[in-house]
Amino acid sequence: MNKLQHQVSPYLLQHQHNPVHWQPWGQEALQQAKDEDKLILVSIGYAACHWCHVMEKECFENQEVADLMNQHFINIKVDREERPDVDMIYMDAIQQMGLSGGWPLNVFLMPSQKPFYGGTYFPKAKWMNILSSVQNAFVEHRAELEASAEGFANAISDHASLFHMMDLDSSPSFIPASLQIIVGNMDPVFGGMNKAPKFPLPSLLKYLESTPQKLAQHTHAYQASDVQLSRMAQGGIFDQLAGGFSRYSVDSEWFAPHFEKMLYDNGQLLEAYAAASQRSKNPLYAEVLVQTIHFLKSELLAKNGLYYASLDADSEGIEGLFYTWSFEEVNELISSLENPDFYRTYSILPNGNWEDARNILFKKEAVLNNTFKDELGLLLAERNTRIRPETDTKQILAWNAYVLSGLVSTSQALFSAEIKQDALTLADAIEKHLLKPDGTCLHQATYSGSPIVGFLDDYAATALAYIHLYLISFDKKHVEIANQIVKKATDLFESKEENFALYHYAQNMDNELIADKVEFTDSVCPSSNSMLCEALLWLGLIESQINCTMRAQQMLETVMSKAQSNPAYFSNWLRIYSQWFENPQAMIKFNHSFVMDQGLLDSLRALNCTLIPVDNLPQDKHFLVCVGNHCLAPVSTWKELQAQWKEII
Repeated sequence: MNKLQHQVSPYLLQHQHNPVHWQPWGQEALQQAKDEDKLILVSIGYAACHWCHVMEKECFENQEVADLMNQHFINIKVDREERPDVDMIYMDAIQQMGLSGGWPLNVFLMPSQKPFYGGTYFPKAKWMNILSSVQNAFVEHRAELEASAEGFANAISDHASLFHMMDLDSSPSFIPASLQIIVGNMDPVFGGMNKAPKFPLPSLLKYLESTPQKLAQHTHAYQASDVQLSRMAQGGIFDQLAGGFSRYSVDSEWFAPHFEKMLYDNGQLLEAYAAASQRSKNPLYAEVLVQTIHFLKSELLAKNGLYYASLDADSEGIEGLFYTWSFEEVNELISSLENPDFYRTYSILPNGNWEDARNILFKKEAVLNNTFKDELGLLLAERNTRIRPETDTKQILAWNAYVLSGLVSTSQALFSAEIKQDALTLADAIEKHLLKPDGTCLHQATYSGSPIVGFLDDYAATALAYIHLYLISFDKKHVEIANQIVKKATDLFESKEENFALYHYAQNMDNELIADKVEFTDSVCPSSNSMLCEALLWLGLIESQINCTMRAQQMLETVMSKAQSNPAYFSNWLRIYSQWFENPQAMIKFNHSFVMDQGLLDSLRALNCTLIPVDNLPQDKHFLVCVGNHCLAPVSTWKELQAQWKEII
């Protein structure tokens, strides 16, 4: 019997009518495998995944396939976004087997949950052969499978032995070299890492944007960032009609996206474009920010104030149908003879510029969409009559926290009180629906049965977002929330291994998992440990908590040797290290009541640095200039502050 009908995950509900006897991940299914001594098939995907839909249609909706699966396996469906801890373990296992990862992820486990084989998408005939072969091996060669599974299970737990500690105080500078490696591996024409498919990798962009000006000139960091940000804004990966970015481009030119739109990409890209907009004042970046926020609010914002997870790649069973156009469809609305500039700007061709004679709107030059506001408005109105892609209505804490940080950054870049209010409204919704008074976090706002407790990225991203909000709101409540969350994260995720500074991804009390995973590489999202490290550094500075600063430095010392050897996948770590240690930022702590009474806030903001309101300055002292973790002598007057500031800038 299929047992998915009572789930809340849109991905699991997509499979509730399959003839496969799917069960959700949990003790019931895992215990059944042991009781019946059956192999487990764990099939992992997510609602917006195109190839997940394809395999469902070809295999899981087929009675012949289902009969074979039901006879020999305990079949468990997992939404990777609902249970990223499970996905992390079995994705790592597949890679340990020397196989390519991706989704759908299909992994075969012994009744003990230990993995021995798997893969991603399989067409029907191959899938049925694999099912039969795996079952035969279980019957005829069980001892060999047990040994293989034991080996993979042992290999996927993360321990201190995987890391080599580095003494950062005595290490030579390595930030310039890391930037040169990263920029050298980027596409000089279209930006991004020099390969296809191409992912935006917002953490890498934020690292480039954080580079001090002189170092950026030497390493071409800003140039590399500008190339990518401009080309993405022009490309098919950006929805030229309604705003928002797709998850990745299948080619190297940002032309043809994989059309699913994820909340985590768009939240993070707000931060990247905001940083570039502040630096360059490029109107294209400002337009992208405005349009992306409009997309988020119009397409993904729920009534409770939180944001939904994603939009599907497919509509009416066809990938990209909602977003693409035949020449005739456009011509009926906008005459090609009377509007040649529009057709040329957006690369619209009579025979199509993509598959099946359809066109993806793609700008070859950095023209503002506002230039063709009326024409794009006609297309958008027509598109809104189409059957739209399905929405994944999960409301995930970490992803909402990315949006919160993105709104904060954008409000500063565009000097927008309205966007600042959007950030405050989202923070209130997060606090109401996903946080508990003691700092405990939920992973998502709705759930089946018992709540899904937060993972380390939920805690870390949220603490960091509330710190970012505090730095523009000056509301002590926000930093107090961040402080509570970080303290709770230490209780729940801190490794019990001696002298190991990194934190587990899943809570230590979880007994359903066969391995302790430590997320430390930065990929499409920053690693949870790097975000927690930065939150600790901020709390150390704001709250004068030396233990937070010391723990953060230990975390950096744990990963920096790995970061030097593969900088693109440690870009968030490298940015943090650069901004706090090698190229520390100048910040000003100030007595909030004094500054407000004296009307000095606008003058402080004009210094264009991080401002930190505090209430623990020495008596009669109102300003404290800090560079990283080192501070000058506190001063009393605006004139004294100006003198200090001139000395360090």
